[in-house]
Amino acid sequence: MRGRALVVLVALIGAVVLTGCGPEETPEQKLARLRYNHEIYPVGTTTLHDAAGNPTLLVDLNVANQGTEPLSRLTVLVRVRGAGGVERLAQRVTIPLEDLRPGIGRQQDVRIEGFALAEDDELTVELEPNLPPEVLHELPEWADVAGG
Repeated sequence: MRGRALVVLVALIGAVVLTGCGPEETPEQKLARLRYNHEIYPVGTTTLHDAAGNPTLLVDLNVANQGTEPLSRLTVLVRVRGAGGVERLAQRVTIPLEDLRPGIGRQQDVRIEGFALAEDDELTVELEPNLPPEVLHELPEWADVAGG
């Protein structure tokens, strides 16, 4: 009887361990998790002009990885809305993060050539939520989880 109770106990522990593990994380789920571990805040913007007068939007960001795993780059969406809420720009920009360690933040700039910020413009920078797998596969950071 005692031996049978031990077998039942071992079987129950095994069942709890196996059901507690759950399904394995897919590369798409891993990338989404790693992306959302980052905090991004715009801290300043300006428009630069080259010698020919061509504009470049310069956005200074505070970037911090609040997770435990690094990404070598991170793609964010920069949006600019003008007067009346009219969207003037919606462009993905990839931030290089090769030397950003988890738990550490830094200031990083991104540049968008050919765009000048107007006085009344409102700029936001966001990590796009719930991107479908085909879009995640197109992001430069996909190589960090896909092994490419």
